[in-house]
Amino acid sequence: MITINLSPQLNDIAPLSASLSGSVLTVDGAPYDLSLIADGATVEHPVVQNCTRTGTDYELTLILPHGANAPEETRFPVPVIVTTDGDITLPLYEVTV
Repeated sequence: MITINLSPQLNDIAPLSASLSGSVLTVDGAPYDLSLIADGATVEHPVVQNCTRTGTDYELTLILPHGANAPEETRFPVPVIVTTDGDITLPLYEVTV
């Protein structure tokens, strides 16, 4: 299981994309093999921030870029819990008005 804490940031770049395959988390096309983190360790990385491994469970923080018209659930997100492989559903980048 992976718990992803999201740190929203107003930014006019593209929306964030993420997926999971086994222990490899892919963020915006770049793969990060979380199994390389030692059990009980916490590592810092510019993209996968504050990543902690406890057995086969991971907790980390990702910066969540959003547009000026982002909905409240994007600006104040709840953690995303990932238990299966595939694309990870993240809050909307912004709402078209």
